[in-house]
Amino acid sequence: MERAPSPHGLPGSLNAALAAFRRQGLAVALEDVYQRLPATTCARQGHCCGLLPPLAPVEMLAWLDGLQARPAAERAEQIAAMLEHFLTNAAQRRPCPWAQATACAIYPVRFLACRAYGLWSPEAYAGRRQAALMAQERIAQAWAGLGVTLPAEVLAPGPEYCQQVRVAAPGENLPRADDLLHACESEMERLAKILPPDPDVPAAGGDLSHLLARLVLGPRGCLTAKVRVTKALLAGQKRQARQILDQHLAVGRAWAATWEETPS
Repeated sequence: MERAPSPHGLPGSLNAALAAFRRQGLAVALEDVYQRLPATTCARQGHCCGLLPPLAPVEMLAWLDGLQARPAAERAEQIAAMLEHFLTNAAQRRPCPWAQATACAIYPVRFLACRAYGLWSPEAYAGRRQAALMAQERIAQAWAGLGVTLPAEVLAPGPEYCQQVRVAAPGENLPRADDLLHACESEMERLAKILPPDPDVPAAGGDLSHLLARLVLGPRGCLTAKVRVTKALLAGQKRQARQILDQHLAVGRAWAATWEETPS
């Protein structure tokens, strides 16, 4: 039986996972993983910000933990922004919500996928990019089954391998970057296994906007809403799409107000 959207903030299973995340000190453990990577510099061309990066489950919980500690008004707007991203990104290519003209709005706390971009070897990155392309093709086929042809811009591949990233201390003695990055991913998988099971985080497939939409609208409701918005936008019915969006964003803001504050 499908889980209905929780009318009072986060569902019990996710609250339990967040409580364990705090109790086990996983925010510190996650930061330790990030600190294994070398400091880097780049040309700030923003190629890596062209799409919302995929998140590991433990990163999703870290983000929710931080969001729960924010003031209610800020929390509501961040949830609304994530909802709009999810509901519109099949009809329009959407950049990362934190992308700015010359910087990242959350650079100090950015995710592993952002930190790793440009550190992978060209061969390893090519394999990961090909896997993403195949996943994109499956998504396009699923939409075609609904009678929807997605725009070419939405189906365009993610960023090419970046040649602009440089290790800030090039003389630093580092293991092979691919091995280091795989070790970081493995450690984040291990951290996630410490936590009690929750169905929503793995079902989101690394897409933070999908997770928020599932929580607010329910697993089926978020997909139904996305289909409605996508069809309206692709038909040029912008006013209708905006009305549907605004209805769901209002639900998201109201839902955000029901969250309990982070326990002290």
